[in-house]
Amino acid sequence: MFHLPLIRGRARHALCAAAALLAALVAQPQAAHAAGSDRATRVADRPVMAWRGTGPDNLIWWSQFDGTNWSTQQPLTDRRTEAAPALTRGTNGQLLMAWRGAADNHIWWSQYDGTGWSAQQPLNDRRTDGSPALGTGADGTPVMVWRGTGTDNLIWWSQFDGTNWSTQQPLTDRRTEAAPALTRGTNGRLLMAWRGAADNHIWWSQYNGYSWSAQQSLDDRRTDGSPALGTGADGTPVMAWRGTGPDTLVWWSHFDGTSWSAQQPLADRRTEAAPALTRGTNGQLLMAWRGASDNHILWSQYTGYNWSAPQELYDRRTDGAPALGF
Repeated sequence: MFHLPLIRGRARHALCAAAALLAALVAQPQAAHAAGSDRATRVADRPVMAWRGTGPDNLIWWSQFDGTNWSTQQPLTDRRTEAAPALTRGTNGQLLMAWRGAADNHIWWSQYDGTGWSAQQPLNDRRTDGSPALGTGADGTPVMVWRGTGTDNLIWWSQFDGTNWSTQQPLTDRRTEAAPALTRGTNGRLLMAWRGAADNHIWWSQYNGYSWSAQQSLDDRRTDGSPALGTGADGTPVMAWRGTGPDTLVWWSHFDGTSWSAQQPLADRRTEAAPALTRGTNGQLLMAWRGASDNHILWSQYTGYNWSAPQELYDRRTDGAPALGF
């Protein structure tokens, strides 16, 4: 004798089990996607510092900031440089790094996805005697700028589509004897600043997504090296730079969307190289720089009202400038 209710009950149980299994299988890609999104968010929300070692140590070293402390330094043993690297966030939420090679002067690049750095790749169409600079505009498109080699002191630039870098193009109205700098401005435009070639004044320009504005000189400020640019959570761009000659103080200024404020010295910090700027996890602006009396890296935060006291990172040294990226 057949017990139909029992059979129907077992059938219903089997159907429910099959439905649960199907739901789990469908959810797996979604969970993976969510994990990838979370990882990209974590990459975007954790500032990174990168720098070249000292003397014959031309490895690139790196560290992350958790909002309070910097993690232990780690070497990236597959990449070497004779200048400072550069960092910015890419279109896919991954962190981009670019640097000048050590064995040659080609520019190389790599990405960090939150778990590891991708293999380094050379960009054989571009060379520099110094450091490249990276920045990302309001539309999320990363931009690279750099000085040429030897007597070629033009600034060149290129854009990243998430996979490849566009063909290099010269900006024939501007020249420099050091690395330029990039950051996003209050209006979403990309700001560029650089030291002049004929003099040591700092110059600047904006990119609106289509073209670069005419260069403008800031006659109240000079540097022997490269300026740094960074933007805090309130959207206010900041410029920082070392003075000229024996003036090793770090100077700074902020941008209101139209003009730069008067320069001010930060009397508690000195450097023999360019400083670096980026936004921190809590929205505060981070600054890092090589010391003047030694080659340790120091750092500080700007709250929107004042700069915190410099703090020395005794586990890391560099002969050049550190890089910061968010």
